[in-house]
Amino acid sequence: MRIVDHEQRRQQIAEVAMELIARVGLEATTLNRIAKAMGASIRVITHYFADKDTLLLAVYRILALQGQAPIAAVLARDPADLAGALEALCGSDEATLERWRVYVAFWDKAARSPRFAAEQQLWIEKTLALIGEVIVARTGRRDNVRELATELIALVYGMSVQRTLDPASWTPEAIAAVIERKVREVDRRSAVA
Repeated sequence: MRIVDHEQRRQQIAEVAMELIARVGLEATTLNRIAKAMGASIRVITHYFADKDTLLLAVYRILALQGQAPIAAVLARDPADLAGALEALCGSDEATLERWRVYVAFWDKAARSPRFAAEQQLWIEKTLALIGEVIVARTGRRDNVRELATELIALVYGMSVQRTLDPASWTPEAIAAVIERKVREVDRRSAVA
């Protein structure tokens, strides 16, 4: 008898769903399509996930955790590397760009579902807090940190969405240049205040 690692299997199903969402969109990613992509029956999917929304919630959580990992790696090297943390959030490499395609697909779902909106807000709050900590580490100042973190996150989200739509215009170099300018502005504002 073969032993199945259930958590690993759930992760595998969620990752296949994530790849499909990035490629064909949220609505076209059905349980049948996920099962077919895995070479499995739909019963395998429904054994681990009661319905599509439960699976999608798991996908979003995995996606959010994957998005936090590059930031954590940057901050492990330098807790004050604001530019590095913001670039890690942006869709500047292919893996991050694919995650952004999935994030964007989930925004409509969050706009229509309180359950998904709450999950999305939870992760936005975690990201705002993390960027706030980086700002404090960089500037030594605690005033207006939330406001500044919100501005920076809005910039990152905007550039990342634009990159999903027009990757030729929003190259990693263009994104890095905008972030560097914004970080210099943060430094100037902190020096004056």
